Parts: sequence; structure tokens; C-alpha cells
Amino acid sequence: MRNVRGLLALFLCFALIANAQGNTFRKVRYNGGSVSTTVNPDDWDNKLTVSSESIVLVLKDGQTITIIPKQVSSLSYGQEAHRRIGAAVGLAFLSLGVGALFALHKTKLHFIGINYSDKDGKKQGLLLQGDKSNFRAILVALQGVTGAPVSVAEKERSEIPAGVAVRTAVEPSENAKVAAPAGQAQSAPEAPESLAVTSNPDGAEVYVDGSLIGNAPVTLKLTAGKHTIRVSISGYKDWVREISAESGTQAHLTAALEKVD
Repeated sequence: MRNVRGLLALFLCFALIANAQGNTFRKVRYNGGSVSTTVNPDDWDNKLTVSSESIVLVLKDGQTITIIPKQVSSLSYGQEAHRRIGAAVGLAFLSLGVGALFALHKTKLHFIGINYSDKDGKKQGLLLQGDKSNFRAILVALQGVTGAPVSVAEKERSEIPAGVAVRTAVEPSENAKVAAPAGQAQSAPEAPESLAVTSNPDGAEVYVDGSLIGNAPVTLKLTAGKHTIRVSISGYKDWVREISAESGTQAHLTAALEKVD
């Protein structure tokens, strides 16, 4: 078990180093989102470069989309990527059209969603498709620079590489629906996000928005919205992440603490 953990830690270290220098992926498709383009969604050879400074997508028609990592609100994979980018339809133009985008849910291809805010604060989204040879590396690179968990349906979770934090999408159940007054649509009650936090080493103190919650490992129940998670233990540097919690989802974060020099 120690050998496995050691190999995983070594892999993540190499991934972080690569993220700092920049990873470039050329076998990428653009399947829809808030950018209008003449590029065919079946065309490969769009270029995606991921670094700690920026996420840059260069389309075959010459357009360049630049995203600041801290402006990424969520990452997603597979069917969940369709749902999340499709939810941006009311906020941004979808190049494939609504019907075409949601028809993609029948495929088994490796779709990756990036939801983000542009420089004007407007919500945007990109639906990309990676090849079977690179989609896992793309997910590792994107999470490495954004810190955002990858939202994925339970049945597709096995596709996500080890070491990548995930947020499991929870389908609302019929029992979760509540009666609404006459003339109003029914809605599900707001359920808190379940966030499991572990630390290396174990036992570190976990703070949410400045308040001590307990010691890792611990499971947090967070209201929807932005929160600051801080993990602290004597002799190590504080580990801090800002996350966007979503109602009714499950996620996991592992704080790998660095020793103080």
C-alpha cells in the first residue's frame, strides 16, 4: 500500500511540475459552448494549452480563447459535461445548438466541460472532447491549475484517473420533491453539498470560512456558494482552497501539506 501511495505521490508531483510549465494537447475537439465557430465538431487538431497562468484553446479557424484558471467555476466529464454546458444556454450562445448538444449524451466519447467567467464576469462554457489517449491527462492538467473537482455521474466515475478530486453528481429522487402552492412548479429542497476532506499527514485541523470544523478526515456539509477551506497542522504550511459548493452533490479533497523549511 505504501508503494502504491508513493507512486501516486510521485505521479502527482510530475503532474504539478508539468502544469507549471504548461501542457499542450493537439488531439482535441470543440463540440460546443459560448464561442461561435465554423470549426466542425468532428475535427481534431484544435490546440489546448494548460499552464498555471492560463488555459488557452486555439481553434482551427484561428480563434483563441484564454481562460484564467482562478475564473474556472467547475470542471465536468461525460454526461455531466453536457448538462453543465447545456445549462449555460440561457447565458451564452451555443455553437452546436441545444438539440445537437443534448443528443451527445448517447455517445461514449470523452467529453470535458469547462465553466468559467470571462473578464466582464459573464458566465461562459466550453464543451471539449479528448481522445482516449489524452483525456485523463487533460483532466489532471485542468484540475492541477484550477483546483476544481471534476463533476461526473456515478456510472462514469471509474473513467477519472486516481488522484483527481471528483464531485459525484446526484440525481434528484422523486421522494425529494415537495408540494408547491397551486400554480407554482414543484421544486426539490436545497440539499447541502457533502465534502469529504482528508489530509496528509492525518489529523490536521480543517477550517471553513475561518471557523474550525474538526480534524481530518472529516465530512463537511456546505451550503451552495463559495467557501474557503483551510487545512492546518503544526510544522506544515497551511493548505488553502476556494471552492464553489453545489446543492446535492458529493466531493472529496485531499490536502497534501508541505513541511515548513
